[in-house]
Amino acid sequence: MKSVYGFLLLLFLTASFAQATHLKGGEIIATYISGTTYSIKARLYLDMQNGEGAANALTSVVACMGDGNTKELTRTSISPLPLSHVSVAEFEAKYTFPSAGIFQIAVSLDNRSGGMLNLPNSMGTSQFIWTVINTQSPNSTPVLPYLAFVAGVRQVFTIDLKPTVLDPDSISARVARVSKPSPGACGVRMLDHTYLFPNEISATGTFKIEPATNQLVWKAPEMIGEYIFAMVVTEWRNGVKVSESYREGVISVIDKPGETVQVPPYESSEYGGVITAVPKGKSVEMTMAVEAYPVPTQDFVTVKAYSKKRAIIRLELIDMNGRIVREIASKTPEILVQEEFDMRNLVKGMYLIRASNATDAVTQKVVR
Repeated sequence: MKSVYGFLLLLFLTASFAQATHLKGGEIIATYISGTTYSIKARLYLDMQNGEGAANALTSVVACMGDGNTKELTRTSISPLPLSHVSVAEFEAKYTFPSAGIFQIAVSLDNRSGGMLNLPNSMGTSQFIWTVINTQSPNSTPVLPYLAFVAGVRQVFTIDLKPTVLDPDSISARVARVSKPSPGACGVRMLDHTYLFPNEISATGTFKIEPATNQLVWKAPEMIGEYIFAMVVTEWRNGVKVSESYREGVISVIDKPGETVQVPPYESSEYGGVITAVPKGKSVEMTMAVEAYPVPTQDFVTVKAYSKKRAIIRLELIDMNGRIVREIASKTPEILVQEEFDMRNLVKGMYLIRASNATDAVTQKVVR
């Protein structure tokens, strides 16, 4: 009887390990071999502090190859990264595409680690990493440095994005919102609109990729904690896009020795320094941006508005006759606001979302 209980306990522990939250990022790397054959590598960043058992138990992952097939990738290595509680594991297999073309390779895994300041309720959610490759000519996607880092509070944090494997093609990179999968075994990629860029938490400073140096620069974190971040790296050959890769990692902000800086005013990671807007006054520089989703919607629409300078932000839902049917205003001057408009009792048709501060206004169309 003891042996039966022992076996059941082992099954329980194994299942617990498999379900524990342990994912802190990842990326997919495709390396050309010959013809339409590639080595496909999924690189995962695993939480060894809160999910060591699950991390060690993860010996393979399944990749959707973009041609209707899947491929099991077997773990080839796992090793700790310095100055963090993160290990990097690599899963790899060879795969021959049936023909030349453009394919999205994707890996979807449940049980993302929790506690990310800029991704509410992240614990246990799905992590979705992807790479799009063009196999019509020989090419390998760029290999970048590992994506688990430690930063100092109120210090300038910089990541060099130069590839660690030389390639004659050029690359460009941009910060991106976190991806999530649509339902289904091989779902399409979607944006997780609950995600906030790291500098949106404090509504101060900048978090962006500097094109001139190809560096990710955060100037400067103000709150201690863990942040998830994502980027999309695009590879170009003679002006033609040959690959596009989504990469996701984690930055742990701690109080550490070093020179601190004065944190600059907030700048939108998504819209840049000069935020495009439609002026309603005589302002020299536009200062507003707005995003509404989902579009179209059947019930609620979420509206996120950015003001480059702290201001009272007003959100208005306007019908095609120019009538304001819903209105929300921040109670205090803000950099960022996020609200919901209830559309369920409204007539179906087109509406405008207008966001404004003291000097500028921007609009976005939504459909009910």
